[in-house]
Amino acid sequence: MWNRGARTLAVALLLTGCVVQSTPTAAPTAPPSAQPAEPGSHDCGTLLLRQGQTVPTDALRCVVEAADNRQQARLVVTQPTTEGDPITTTYAVLGDGRVEVTTDARADRFGSGRVERQTCTGPSIEDGSRLSFATCVSGAPV
Repeated sequence: MWNRGARTLAVALLLTGCVVQSTPTAAPTAPPSAQPAEPGSHDCGTLLLRQGQTVPTDALRCVVEAADNRQQARLVVTQPTTEGDPITTTYAVLGDGRVEVTTDARADRFGSGRVERQTCTGPSIEDGSRLSFATCVSGAPV
């Protein structure tokens, strides 16, 4: 039989091992350019993907067709890195068919930690699961 002091010590040690202190991490945020879609702009979707998931072909096709038709559209995709950190990429199709690609990696603990913007032309669907572009010009980090 345990005496009262031994039981109290055992409970205290057990509870000490159960204390969890979490380190706050940066929450995913919308990139600065991810403003509400303009009136008349087509919404291609806002997707929050899990590890291993890919962007549906319909959403990719929406961006390609909008660029081909020179219609404004927007697709927002948040995907986890290998470590699980969210990276948000916004594809904003402009009225002239160019696509502004903004990648927000501020919550990526092992990546650049920056928001970067490119202006691209000639979008196409590659491997049925991602967009590729004929040309892209990088701007200064946002």
